[in-house]
Amino acid sequence: MAERRRALSAEERLARLRRERSRLRRERLQREVGGNRFRRLLRVIPLLFERQGTLLVRRLRGERAAVIDALRDDAVFALDTALRLSRGHGFLAGGDLHAYVTHAGVLDRLQRLDLIEAAPCADTVLVRPWAGRPRLFAAVVRSLPPSVQLPSGHRVVEAERLRRELVGAVGARPDLFALAE
Repeated sequence: MAERRRALSAEERLARLRRERSRLRRERLQREVGGNRFRRLLRVIPLLFERQGTLLVRRLRGERAAVIDALRDDAVFALDTALRLSRGHGFLAGGDLHAYVTHAGVLDRLQRLDLIEAAPCADTVLVRPWAGRPRLFAAVVRSLPPSVQLPSGHRVVEAERLRRELVGAVGARPDLFALAE
């Protein structure tokens, strides 16, 4: 006759769960720290998007796609917006837009088109963990950063700059760095 297995107690199930989580954490850390990707990540010099020129933040009134299309000729997209335009997926859940522009008149034009609000947004946290209305982060710079033009006509920052901005925005996160690569 087959031997019956005894059901585990709550303490035994909790101990098993803790052992499994510890093992998974250890394996994940070994993957992240031991690989070439982590070594490349450590060589990246961070670049802070919000400190490039003058940062202007406005809440979106129109659809994200409409704002992106309105900025097509005047902006170079950065951070999450660049990833979404070039690869179809991003890493920030907020849905904010990030772009470099050469003059604040671009925002005035968007305001006249009723795509953004006129008043500056008080919430200027670049990577926020809470939900909120989508915003446009426009860094007004003297000259636009080096960019790549996509088949759609949008310009996005070069891959190396995108990696530097990513590390500057969220820190040394190998999982997000993998998305950028």
